[in-house]
Amino acid sequence: MSDSNVFDRLKARGEEMLTQVSAELMQNERFVKAMQSALKGKQALDQAAGRALKQMNIPTRSEFKRAVARIESLEQELAGLKAKPAAKASPRKRARKPRGA
Repeated sequence: MSDSNVFDRLKARGEEMLTQVSAELMQNERFVKAMQSALKGKQALDQAAGRALKQMNIPTRSEFKRAVARIESLEQELAGLKAKPAAKASPRKRARKPRGA
């Protein structure tokens, strides 16, 4: 038996066990309630962290991503403007006064 064959069998058996344990846990009412409470706690923590960051004038991740996207957009726009040949303005003829006049 090769090492990879043994590994594949162990991996398959581990996946079976994980599936079985997951199914049993999802049938356990206490576990489901605990998971729901944990998710609510995480949401409350995320909201509190967002408020704290806002009070300290620190951008949230989504605000930071929006700012980076806007900067990249402006950089592309600027690069496009630089790439266009500058429109040459027609030289204006100025009436020159003779020196000493």
